[in-house]
Amino acid sequence: MNITSVHHIHFNFHPRSREEIRFFYATVLGAHERHAPEKKQLLQFEMGHQLLCFTPDVGPHGRGPTQHVAFNIEGIGDLRNRLAAFDLSFIESHPEAAQAQQIYIKDPAGNQLEFLERQGRPQADAAAGDGARP
Repeated sequence: MNITSVHHIHFNFHPRSREEIRFFYATVLGAHERHAPEKKQLLQFEMGHQLLCFTPDVGPHGRGPTQHVAFNIEGIGDLRNRLAAFDLSFIESHPEAAQAQQIYIKDPAGNQLEFLERQGRPQADAAAGDGARP
């Protein structure tokens, strides 16, 4: 398995701060805003070849935290075997629409990590949020 780059970093935000976040990243920092599917209510900004994504935090009875970092990798089968050899729990996802394979695991500090390997399209062109998140 080879980690080639950070694909995206994902944070939560309070829905009332949507326009402040948009202003800060697009206007102050000059990042290009990507238009995410409206149903996901995401904010996405291109930061070089990586994405910075924000999901509205809907509180304790809604969607849980989505904060994580995602890495582009080559050799997801090797990663799967390595994690299994260490008897670590992980979740796999194979979203057809994203043409990707993904593995999610938490590090010892409880941070969620996503490892994704895209099939048939450049890693930097793939939109974050295509696949399911645990």
